[in-house]
Amino acid sequence: MKFREILLLGVLLVAGLVVYQVQTGSWDIRLDWDEGLFGLSREYSYEETRVFEAPVPAALAVDNGHGWVEVRGGEQEHIELTFKKIIRRRSEEDAREVAGQLQYTVGRTEDRMSLGTNREKFRRRRDFQTGFVLTVPRGTRIEIVNAHGPVHVGSVAGLTVRNRHGKLDISDVQGPCVLETSYQAAEVRNIGGDCSIISKHAQVRAASVSGNLRVETSYARARVEGVGGKAEILGRHMEVEASRIQGPVSVDTSYQRVSLTDVGPAVVRARHASVAAETVRGDLDVETSYQRVRAADVRGKLAVAANNSSVSATGIGGESLSVRTSYANVELADFSAEVSVILRNGNVVLKPLDLRHGMDVRNEHGMILLNWPAGEAARLEARTRGGSVDWGLDESPDVTQSNGTSIVKAFQDRGDRPAVVLETTYADIRIQEAGRKL
Repeated sequence: MKFREILLLGVLLVAGLVVYQVQTGSWDIRLDWDEGLFGLSREYSYEETRVFEAPVPAALAVDNGHGWVEVRGGEQEHIELTFKKIIRRRSEEDAREVAGQLQYTVGRTEDRMSLGTNREKFRRRRDFQTGFVLTVPRGTRIEIVNAHGPVHVGSVAGLTVRNRHGKLDISDVQGPCVLETSYQAAEVRNIGGDCSIISKHAQVRAASVSGNLRVETSYARARVEGVGGKAEILGRHMEVEASRIQGPVSVDTSYQRVSLTDVGPAVVRARHASVAAETVRGDLDVETSYQRVRAADVRGKLAVAANNSSVSATGIGGESLSVRTSYANVELADFSAEVSVILRNGNVVLKPLDLRHGMDVRNEHGMILLNWPAGEAARLEARTRGGSVDWGLDESPDVTQSNGTSIVKAFQDRGDRPAVVLETTYADIRIQEAGRKL
């Protein structure tokens, strides 16, 4: 092995050791002119405790510049505080000196207590972290401002959190909840009121929210389940899963899939994203592109406006069913509704339960197949240019014409029945009898 190769191997081994020690927190290497070109430090921990005797205010605010906060409600009337400090210094003596100067602060009025730190007095603030660990009465309202660390809160009356770059773990909040974080996951469950979650570039999971829920995130996944009110989910490049939403749902996202299960009326605005919805207790309104749309058991109207997206729907219980798309297939089954389909460069398959409502299907460069329910009569006009109309019913049609444009008309004497209009170009129209599905 050549000398240069040996030297390179040695450099890589040393670099790997340094990276490992820094990532595990054993070393802190940085540019620091007070300690030489590179500062090499270790981590030292200290803590102090205090009890704030009853009566205590109903609201508690914690402002922690860099670290973490943990708050837990309990069956008590006083507040217990553990204040933790993590100091990075070359020696324990230097760390102990900093720890002695680093203190928590207390402010108090009749209805509010505030806790903070004196970190602003330090010139080098990146060399330490502080943590507040609190046990409070369950009826306390909590406000937290934190940065670069996790926030854990449970069993309190109400909660507001502003956290930069830190994980949120929130549970058992009796009232409203307003949360904000980024780059770390937000886990939220058992909220007794409305809840708002803003999380940039981080996953959000919210479960068992009794009020309304609003989630805003990006480049991540939002999973929502068990909401007593309405749910609003907004973001970019965000995957959405929403289930058991009692109220209406609105979703706005792009480039990631949307899945809705057992929700109220839903509106989805997506770009380059697939949409799947099952058991929608009301209308379903979808806009998307370049990905498929699937819907089942929609108990209201269905409207799909898409580009280059296949559409399949079954069990539509509303009075109308509207689809507009292109360069993909459309298949609609088990519906009793007024139908409007506009398609280009794809095939249409229709399997209605009955023909009690009107049907208008306009296609270009694609086949149309209609399964005609047995025993039904509706004024039919089927027209195709460059293709043929295949009539598969026992009753003879009223008009059959083929001269460049094929036309079939049937049941024209049934003025009391709705009109069924099928039209396409350069493809066939097939009408075949099917048994009624009950």
